[in-house]
Amino acid sequence: MYTRVSNKILDSGFLLLGLTMFLMSFPRSWSLWPLGLFLGTGLLMWAGDFRKNAWRLLENKWIVMPPVIYFIIHFVSIVIQGGPLNMLTDKLMFILVPVLGLPVFVSFSRAKIQNLMRSYIAGILVVTIILIFKAILIVRGQVPPEGSFFEYAVTHDYWFLTSRLSVLEHPTYLSMKILWILLLLFFAYDIIKFKKGLIIAVSIYISIFLFLLASRASIIFWVLLIMAFLCSLYKRGVMKPLFLFIGACVIIISTILSANKIARVYESVDALKVKLKNDNIDWKDLDQRTREWYVAIQIIKEKPVTGAGYYLIKDEMLDKYIENKFFEEALLQMNAHNQFLEAQMTFGVFGTLSLLLMLLAPLIFRKRLRYPHLMTGFILMISFFLLFESMFNRQWGIMFFLLFYFILGIPNPETEDNITPEQSLL
Repeated sequence: MYTRVSNKILDSGFLLLGLTMFLMSFPRSWSLWPLGLFLGTGLLMWAGDFRKNAWRLLENKWIVMPPVIYFIIHFVSIVIQGGPLNMLTDKLMFILVPVLGLPVFVSFSRAKIQNLMRSYIAGILVVTIILIFKAILIVRGQVPPEGSFFEYAVTHDYWFLTSRLSVLEHPTYLSMKILWILLLLFFAYDIIKFKKGLIIAVSIYISIFLFLLASRASIIFWVLLIMAFLCSLYKRGVMKPLFLFIGACVIIISTILSANKIARVYESVDALKVKLKNDNIDWKDLDQRTREWYVAIQIIKEKPVTGAGYYLIKDEMLDKYIENKFFEEALLQMNAHNQFLEAQMTFGVFGTLSLLLMLLAPLIFRKRLRYPHLMTGFILMISFFLLFESMFNRQWGIMFFLLFYFILGIPNPETEDNITPEQSLL
């Protein structure tokens, strides 16, 4: 009787997680509801067999404990400084997802993980199509009767670019999610099991969308990803798909980048060239991010061991922005836009160590992982974006990281369906 009930709970947990994956780039509240119910199924599994799940926790402590420790660092900081505990609301995921989700994660077979990945890809594709149609409708409503839709689209208000296009979440975060799809399609095709034609079509489409978002960090990572794909295909002696994909992308991207005024990238490069020609320019004045990094480094120098604390860090940064006359950053209350600097200036040495532990644990214990090579790619991608974003300061970033972290990381002891090096291109 209990077995039947537990299987139904597990099936419910799987469906709820699949819905969460599909809704991940929709408005935040849409994905939080199924995620909360998913965690509820995990709680029921704990209540049904506490001893068994406690043993599972001990078996997987090497991957479960780092996020928990990261949360504890936040909690201790708040308690010491006397801040309100509701500041930890978003950070609760670091303890709830690994602990409550554990009984469900360990039940996932290879087929279920395939369906989860497909749900995620489908959700991102639906979001991008919605955003494109939204932009089309807006531009169509603005084009004068004698005007050209295409000309108006590329020369007025830029509804097909950056934050104008990505209205549901920050362009950088949507770009990262798109890059994860490319990584899955390129290096985990034996999990996704899409036909080659579909892989090529989806890859070209989301690559175009990625460039429209114009996230500089994402474009850099896209280039690195294509280079890695090139090397993997060359190693395997499979060059035809590469030429097809790269050729199409080069043509399309060249067309996009040659369009007048598209170039947030061009604008950034041109502005940088002007500043570099000035002999008196300070590195901190090169860009908004460099000003944020400069302030973070100042705080780190003053409090290298303990950090400013989670409760007081915003005030510390605000004071430094004003002190350095970075008034725009002060008005917007910008964070460090670098998770490593964020951890060090907020929590000191312990913050940095806890963050590194969370990122390095899957690499250190990769032989125990469900998908070691795919997890390596995921950690490398996340680490790259942490250089430019404080993504663990946002609930969207935390959710994305934790769900894939544990889907890829926690093995199924019954099936042991791990990917071998021969099955992966990474």
